[in-house]
Amino acid sequence: MSTALEQRQESLPQVVVIGDLRLSVTESEAAHGPITGHYSIETLEMQEPLQVCWGAEGQVRNRQARATDIAFEMPQAQAGQRWIYPVQAQVTDQRTSIVTGVFVQILVTADTLPQVSASA
Repeated sequence: MSTALEQRQESLPQVVVIGDLRLSVTESEAAHGPITGHYSIETLEMQEPLQVCWGAEGQVRNRQARATDIAFEMPQAQAGQRWIYPVQAQVTDQRTSIVTGVFVQILVTADTLPQVSASA
């Protein structure tokens, strides 16, 4: 049996950011331009219409969409480095405004050289 407080907590508005939270790129991929991830929101107990505002340490393609791409610059990235970028979304309905966020981890790996077969 649940209490009134537990029932109330179950119906609280919620927002979750989902998407590319862990990425792996090579040194040359990072050197050739920004690394792009895709992010969206999932909501619970929020009423339409919703207003969305994305923020990140990167270039947000569409700040007011429910789903967006974000491009992260990684200047002089080297193999073995792990870059961490915050991504946040503010979602507002007629009753409330929620700010939530995640951290995106980008691991830089070494470029792989093409395999050369030895001829006999």
